[in-house]
Amino acid sequence: MENAEAKEAKYATVTDRSDGEGCNGAREERSGEADYSRLPCLSEQSKTISFNVLLLRTPLNTTISRTFTTTKFPESVAALKLAIQEEFQVPVYDQKLSFDCAVLADGESLDFYRLKDGDQITLEYTTTVDVECAFHLMSLLRNALEFVKNEQSQLASGKISPEFSKTITDTLHVKDINQCIRQLFPPQKMFANSMFILNNRGLDVTTSLHSLLLNQTWEQICHLELQHLEYNVLILLNNLFMVTSQHLKYEVINNLDNIFGSFLRVPLSSKPIIVPHNRNLYSSTKHKQLEALNDVVTGALLCLNTKTADEQHQIQIVTNEKVMKQFVGCLETPTFPRHVQTYVLGCFQHLLYNPHTHKYLSNVDLLGALMKVAYRSPSHQITFEDVDPALCSKLESDCVMYFVVMVISHLALTKATRLPEKLSSQVELLLNRFLRNVDFNLFCMWMVKARRYVWVDIFPPLSLAYSPLRYTSLCPIDSLCLEAAVMRLQIIVSKDGERHCLIKQGLLDYLICLPWHISEGLEAHKRAKLVLEMFGSHIPLQPPSLNNIVRAKLAATCCGLAEAMRSDCHRSVGWLLPGNSQQQTT
Repeated sequence: MENAEAKEAKYATVTDRSDGEGCNGAREERSGEADYSRLPCLSEQSKTISFNVLLLRTPLNTTISRTFTTTKFPESVAALKLAIQEEFQVPVYDQKLSFDCAVLADGESLDFYRLKDGDQITLEYTTTVDVECAFHLMSLLRNALEFVKNEQSQLASGKISPEFSKTITDTLHVKDINQCIRQLFPPQKMFANSMFILNNRGLDVTTSLHSLLLNQTWEQICHLELQHLEYNVLILLNNLFMVTSQHLKYEVINNLDNIFGSFLRVPLSSKPIIVPHNRNLYSSTKHKQLEALNDVVTGALLCLNTKTADEQHQIQIVTNEKVMKQFVGCLETPTFPRHVQTYVLGCFQHLLYNPHTHKYLSNVDLLGALMKVAYRSPSHQITFEDVDPALCSKLESDCVMYFVVMVISHLALTKATRLPEKLSSQVELLLNRFLRNVDFNLFCMWMVKARRYVWVDIFPPLSLAYSPLRYTSLCPIDSLCLEAAVMRLQIIVSKDGERHCLIKQGLLDYLICLPWHISEGLEAHKRAKLVLEMFGSHIPLQPPSLNNIVRAKLAATCCGLAEAMRSDCHRSVGWLLPGNSQQQTT
């Protein structure tokens, strides 16, 4: 009997959880009842090991129980996380593993936690990613990088035999790269997959490959696969640039010069060689190469559109004379696709949000280019099976007109440039034509369906609506521009994500105060009230704070919203505050 009790104590449970300490992972050793060295370790068990994994996804608070089986024994918690990443598509950096209420540390072995076959592990995570596709994409990019690096001299020579041409096609796998990018970056998965690629050093190989491709001028690129490869690299970079995580931002902001290089491959302003956006019209190799260059310029424009939304890069972009001329060249080239021209207009819209860029933009013949785009017939348009082609044409024209109107509104309200008298009547007619004829609900639907929405910070358009002008005595053009700025806010509050972002940024009070500072006789006042009605139909509105009411008044009458929202704004607008002798005299 004594031997049986001794044998039972020998293999007894090593730890006990008390009521007060169990959930904190604290354990008490039963002295004299167990010997650690004689307990069977997980590494001594069968190679096929199973765990019951409780998947807890936050903040959705969904719980799923799954069985995880591996034939390769994971020596450490870090190795276990890699196996779980492959099994459940949860990235390693997003995993929080716990067992028996204790969080598992990456550097520890599984034997340290006495894990055994059949134990339950809790996995807390926030998102899933397409691990297999992401790794496949990075593998393809590494192979392409190695090939371009080794064959750089022969590629630059322009002497490519049929055999070497086939080798290029078979090695670069551009179609596979394009397919992976399409699979990885739908809107609902773009952020998660971009973060995964960044955390696995995918940006390094992408930028290295882009730099090698830029070593050849467009005249020397004699193989179509290289141009298509550069286009796909730019599309991938743009998706990575759109990651908003601040702790990774420094990794994606240091290669703007390379983006300039791709954007300037074809000198549009001096030699508009871009061909119509229709691959079926041309069969010759030369025209196919020009069409591929068209795609390269488009990819670079997408990157610049994202970069111009970042204040850190705006001065660097606007002070580059070649880039600014190329922007205007994209607008003035008749055969350039219209939907791509919206990217250029989006860039100008972003740049105008920064008052420090205005003196540079006034040196560019921007207004003349805008008027040409507004009245030009579309050379290419997007069509959908469920939308009438004639309606597609109208909505596409309205979309381009919208971006033209937004840029003109910024130019007028911020006084970035002076409108020539000979163009004033044309500008006024253009603004009236758009604001009175556009079907707002249909237009918003098209912006989302055709992906024409330019995602920017909410503060700049609201700040524009608060331009410190005398709203009671505006000239006709200023009144129309103000109405266009408020229309921009209408589009913003029509989107659920933007409404919550507006609240998170602390701008809701200023949106509520906006109609108070616009004369009731203006159309902009009616639109401002509609903005609040649209917002209030989704989220209940509360009265603004007295502090923000005062700041909104200062913004509309004196200093603008950016200055009014500063904590020390009373120093710069002290002459408006009570007690100032000058104010009392006035």
